Amino acid sequence: MNFIFLPLLAGHLIADFWLQPYSWVVHKKENGIKSAKLLLHVLIASLLPVVFTFRLNLWWFVPIIFVTHLIIDFFKSKLKDNIPNFLIDQLLHISILFALAFWGTKLSISENAIVFWIYASGFILITSPVGIFAGKFLNVVIPDKNKTVKMNVSAWIGILERILIFIFIITGQFSAIGFLIAAKSVFRFNDAREDGNKKAEYFLLGTLISFTLAIVIGLMVSKLVLLINSDL
Repeated sequence: MNFIFLPLLAGHLIADFWLQPYSWVVHKKENGIKSAKLLLHVLIASLLPVVFTFRLNLWWFVPIIFVTHLIIDFFKSKLKDNIPNFLIDQLLHISILFALAFWGTKLSISENAIVFWIYASGFILITSPVGIFAGKFLNVVIPDKNKTVKMNVSAWIGILERILIFIFIITGQFSAIGFLIAAKSVFRFNDAREDGNKKAEYFLLGTLISFTLAIVIGLMVSKLVLLINSDL
């Protein structure tokens, strides 16, 4: 297995989610290929994954990632902002990185670095990516909600909750997850109930989606680390 894919993946997730403000997404949709934000984002998304590999001889990955990322994002900006297009977009980006890692080089990384990048990728994934996915899912289930995805107080609360769940899972503190879920459900339900059942349902459904995805990703990361450690 060529583990150089792991830092490429982490770099992509950071560039596509942490370093791409919502205002850039809007600018890309409004201006298309003429968007300066699109070009800036693509430049970051093509440089950061390669930088994370710490391999100067992989410089030729940069132009390939740049061109493919530009094409994918350009076409995505013309499509509806929904879950299928979101998933297809990420699948295409990650598939290109996968192909470069497994067929473009035979380089690998150290054992400690492998475990680090697995944890790092899982940590990044449970923050903005899962939050955006959960928001899009709720917009489908509850269509009267605002369709835009913004980083507000609730979004930050969700991120911190998923980080705690991720930490509890990788450290084996599974019982703590139950207390977190119970506390969140009680507080959010009592708070939302004042504005009607629909809002209460929205909060509870959002909580369950967020927690479920965080638990699944945490378990997958833990299992993958165990498998890697047993093979190395």
